[in-house]
Amino acid sequence: MNMKKLVFLIVACMCFSFIAKAQDVDDPAYINKRGISLLPQAGAFALGVDATPFLRYFGNFFSRNGSDDLYFNGVDQSIYGKYFLHDDRAIRVKLSVRLMNKAEKGVVPNDEQVVVNPFYSNATVIDVLNTTGADVHLGFGYEYRRGRGRVQGYWGYEFLFGFEYRKDKFDYANPMTGFNQQPSSYNFNGNLDYYTDPYKRCTERKTGNIYSGGLGAFAGVEYFFAPQISIGGELGLRMKYRSEGQTETTWESWNVSVDQLQTKTERMSKNWWKAQTAGLFTNSYGNIFLMFHF
Repeated sequence: MNMKKLVFLIVACMCFSFIAKAQDVDDPAYINKRGISLLPQAGAFALGVDATPFLRYFGNFFSRNGSDDLYFNGVDQSIYGKYFLHDDRAIRVKLSVRLMNKAEKGVVPNDEQVVVNPFYSNATVIDVLNTTGADVHLGFGYEYRRGRGRVQGYWGYEFLFGFEYRKDKFDYANPMTGFNQQPSSYNFNGNLDYYTDPYKRCTERKTGNIYSGGLGAFAGVEYFFAPQISIGGELGLRMKYRSEGQTETTWESWNVSVDQLQTKTERMSKNWWKAQTAGLFTNSYGNIFLMFHF
């Protein structure tokens, strides 16, 4: 079961179970038996966190096979903030941050050991691909609310802004020299250009920065299981305009004419405008969150 299906299933279950438990009261600021208000009122603030990354992690834990790795690749979290203008209306801010920092390893022959002592031809070394990146998205929205008792439904719209970047850095164990101009190297998704030049390899790749902006619509349900504390699920649809800059790739190769290692950085296009790509994109999402009100 993929993550989207899991989120939609949880949201549906919450809707059916929580609605069945809803209290039939007329006062939107529901008061429990101890006289404490369970629901936020005008002037209240709220702060929440997205539980989806943790659900994804535990979902992978139970569905993975023996060969899969289980680890965090960085930070992947969304934070919600709200201010209630009225009991049934609020403005909100959503900040989503994904910081990626991971390393992939590839085993290759140890060229030096193979040449020095052919009897140790099974000697190996490790090449490493280090990937860093960040996706930062900010949303400003207006929220309408309606409900009775512990169960509150809401819907609204938001303005969206985003920024993304990614960088790949390749570290090779076998150096490129005049004696070994084509050292054994691990092929990490296109870092070796065997088709156009088998004697060069990529040392760094920077994906063009991506800027986006757009509009979104959302709807969800919250269940207040304790005074001013709720758990909920949200579904939404976003439409964005996205602009992506040109990618820069740095290659290394052995220059025979001067007998030394040289590096060269290439761009997708010398003309910056031709290297730009832009378009209109839509995507849907679903998540589960925990919210605290003050």
